[in-house]
Amino acid sequence: MGRGARKQLAELLGDAQRCGDFSTRIEMSARALRIEVDGVGELPLPLRAPVTKKLIAQARQASFGRGEQTLSDTRVRDTWEITPDRITLGGTDWDRTLDGVLDGVRTALGLPPTVVLRAELHALLVYGKGQFFLPHQDSEKDDSMMGTLVVSLPSHHTGGELVVSHAGRSVVHQTSREKLTFAAFYADCLHEVKPVKSGYRVTLTMNLLAERIRPAGEDDGGPVADLAHCLTEHFTEPAEERYAYGRQKAAPPNRLVCLLDHEYTQRGLDWDRLKGADATRTALLCQAAAETDCEAVLALAEVKETWDAHAPYDRYDYYGEVEHYDDCEDEECEGECLLDPDGEPGAERRRSGDFSDYELNELIDDEITLSWWTRPDGTGGEQINLPVAYAEVCATTENKDLTPYQSEYEGYMGNYGNTLDRWYRRAAVVLWPRQRSFTARAEAGSEGALRELQGHLDAGDFDRARTLARSLAPFWKHHGSGEAAAALFAAALPVAVGLREADTATMLLAPFGVETVGERHAPGLAAAAARYGRTWARGAVSSWFGTVGAYTGAGRAAWLESLPGLCTALRAADGDGDAMASPLAEGAWQAVEQQLTSWLGIGRETERRTGMEGLGVSLARVLQAAGPETAGTIAATLRGLPDTALECLLPALRTAARQPTTIRDGAPAARAFQTLADHCEDRLAAALTRPVRAADDWSLTPAGTCRTGCGLCPDLDAFLTSRTRHVMEWPLAKDGRRHLHSRIDQAGLPVSHHPAPGTPLRSGPDQDGRRLHPRTGDPHPRRDRPGVAAGQMAPGVRLRGDTSVSLPDSDDEKSEGWGQCHCLNG
Repeated sequence: MGRGARKQLAELLGDAQRCGDFSTRIEMSARALRIEVDGVGELPLPLRAPVTKKLIAQARQASFGRGEQTLSDTRVRDTWEITPDRITLGGTDWDRTLDGVLDGVRTALGLPPTVVLRAELHALLVYGKGQFFLPHQDSEKDDSMMGTLVVSLPSHHTGGELVVSHAGRSVVHQTSREKLTFAAFYADCLHEVKPVKSGYRVTLTMNLLAERIRPAGEDDGGPVADLAHCLTEHFTEPAEERYAYGRQKAAPPNRLVCLLDHEYTQRGLDWDRLKGADATRTALLCQAAAETDCEAVLALAEVKETWDAHAPYDRYDYYGEVEHYDDCEDEECEGECLLDPDGEPGAERRRSGDFSDYELNELIDDEITLSWWTRPDGTGGEQINLPVAYAEVCATTENKDLTPYQSEYEGYMGNYGNTLDRWYRRAAVVLWPRQRSFTARAEAGSEGALRELQGHLDAGDFDRARTLARSLAPFWKHHGSGEAAAALFAAALPVAVGLREADTATMLLAPFGVETVGERHAPGLAAAAARYGRTWARGAVSSWFGTVGAYTGAGRAAWLESLPGLCTALRAADGDGDAMASPLAEGAWQAVEQQLTSWLGIGRETERRTGMEGLGVSLARVLQAAGPETAGTIAATLRGLPDTALECLLPALRTAARQPTTIRDGAPAARAFQTLADHCEDRLAAALTRPVRAADDWSLTPAGTCRTGCGLCPDLDAFLTSRTRHVMEWPLAKDGRRHLHSRIDQAGLPVSHHPAPGTPLRSGPDQDGRRLHPRTGDPHPRRDRPGVAAGQMAPGVRLRGDTSVSLPDSDDEKSEGWGQCHCLNG
C-alpha cells in the first residue's frame, strides 16, 4: 500500500496548488516614475538615444557571480551598470504605484496573503546593440530575498527579450515603448536577456524581499482531511520496497519527505518565505500534521539520478559525436578526435556540460540525502546527513521536469546503456509522528536528539535517558570525522559520561573518526576515562582509528599536527586524561609505522623520498605527543630500520628543531629525538667510510623473489648480482615481459629494458606501424602504451645508468622475443 498513500498525497497537493506562476508581467504608466542619475540628471521617459549614451558614459561594465567569485566576462554578460547609490527614484505616484505592483506580483506568483513584498533597488542596466546576458540564476543577496523585479524603462529598441524558465516551461517578457514594464520571477528561475538588435534596452533591477507582517488566517482551505488520512496510512502501513521480488514488506516508514518545486539557500529556507505553490502545499501539510500529531521541519535535499539516455538524433553520426579523448597521444589532433585511442567508434568519455536536450529512457538509480533541516520549533537549523529511502519520498513534480545544477554523461557503461547523471538541489517538508520524534532526529545525526538525552540526564531521569540511548544502536553508525563531525561528538561526549553505562557510552562514541577529537574535547574525554576505566578508554580510542590499513588521507596528517596539543590538554585535565592520551599516541604511531613500512618498500627513489619527507613531519608530532614508554618503543623501532629510513628521520629532526620550545629538556620526546639524532649521525658517518665500488663491478642489489613464485625473478637476481655480466638477451612471452617490467620499476633498479638490436618491428596498417583513424585515415595513437605506436617496440626506459635489460615487445600473448642487456657504466 505504501506507494498508494504517497501517490494520493502528491496528487492532492498538486490539485491544491494556489493559482500562481513562477513569473509575471505588469505594465504601468511611465508618468508615475521620476528618476535621476548622478552625472546625467532627470531621465525623460521614453528614453532616447542621446540620453542613453550619457548613461553609458557614467556606467561601468557589469560583472556576475559564479560560486564565491565575482567575474567580468563579456562572453557571459555584456551590459553597462550604474550602482544604486547614484540613482534616485521618486514621483508623486511612485510609492503607490510600486505598492500596487507588488500586491499584484504577490498574487500572480501565488504567495500567501500573509506575505508583504518589498522592492530594493539593485542596479540600473543599459543594453546596447548586440549586448546580452546568458542564462543564469540570481543569487539571494539577503535572507529575505525570494525573487527579482525588473523594471524596463520605455524606449525604442528591438530584441533584448527577457526569457524566464522553470520546471520545463519558459516565459518571454517583451517591453513597452511607452509604459513601464514590471517583470517579476523567483530567484531560483533560470533567465536570460537575448541580444539587443537595435536601440537601447534600459532597466532597473530590484531584489524582491518577503516580510510577514499581516496576521495569518485560521485556515487556508484545501483537502486537509484527505491529507491527514494519507499521513496516517503512510505511517501505519508497511513500507514498500522498490524492488521487492517477493520479499516481506518492511516496517512502516519513520518519516515522509515531500519534495518542493523551488530551490532555496540554507539561509533563505523559512516557513514565511516559501515560493508560489510551495507555500500553499506546506501550509496544507502543516495543518494535516497538526491533525495527525506529527512534527514537520523544512529541509534541504541533494538529489542524484542516473538515467539511461542518449544524445538527440541530430547529434549522432556513425561513430558517435563526442569530445576529444583526454588520453589522446596525437599532438596534431588539437581536440578534434572523435574516437577512442584504439580507433573504435562510439566509445564516449565522461564529460560535463548542458545535456538538457538528451533523451531520458529509463531511470537506473537515484539517491536523495538530506543535508540540513530546521528545528521543529522553527528556531534555527542544523547540519545533518540522512539518506532517504524510496518508501519515504513524495513529490508533486518529478526531478526530471526540473533543471539540474550539474550533469555528466558517461557514455556506454557495460550492462547499462549510455548513462547520464543529473544532480538537483531541492527543498522538502519532512514529517514524522511525534512519538517517533527522537528516533527520526537521531537517525539523521541530529544534535537535537543528543540535547534531548542530556535534558533527561539533567532532570535526573536516567532510566528514560538510557532507554532512548539504547534505541540508537541499530542506526547510530558512522558519523564521519574532522571538523564537520566535531560538534556532534562534543554533544555526544557529555551524554556518554552522564549515562554511567559503559556499553552504551561506547556505542555513542564509536562511530566517529579520530580526526574529530580535538583539544576542546579533552575535559570530557578525561572524565569519561575516569568513569569507565583505562580498558574502556583504550577500546574507545581503537574504534576511532578504524581498521588497520584504512585510507586516511590529508585529514589524518592535519590531525597529527594537533596531536601534541591534544595530549598535553588531556594530561592536564581533571580525571584520567593520560588514559586517553597514551592510546592516542600509540595508535598514531601504529598508523605512521604502517605508512613508513609501505614507503620503505617503494624502490622508486623520487616517489619514496617525497612520501618519506612528508611522513617525517607526522613522525615528529607523534614523538612530541608520546609518553616515556611509547617514545622509547618508537626510537628503538626506528633504529632497527634500513638506511633508507633516514629519508624520514632527518625531516623529523628538522621539524623538531624548528620548534625547540615544545620539547622540554628531560621530556620523553627530547630523549627520543636525541637518540634518533645520534643514530642518524652514526649511519651517515658509516656511509661516508664505505669504499668506492670497483670500476669493473656491475653488481646491484637483487630485486628479491616475488610472491607469485614465477621462476623468472631468480634469473633476474642472478644477473643483477653478477659482478661481470652487464648484457643479457632473454626470450620471454608477453606476460613474462610485463612481470619483469613491473619488478624492475617497483624496485627502482638502475636498469633499462629495451629490444635487442636487429629485432624486427611488427607490421602495422601504415608505414609507421600505427593504426589508422577509421574516419579520416590518419594515424591514431594507442591507449595501452603511451608514446609507443602500435607495432613498434618499446624504445627503452633508462632509469639510471648501471645496467640495461632488453625485453622485446610483442602483441602475441604466447610469442617469444629476444631482448638484450647492456652494461652502460661501471
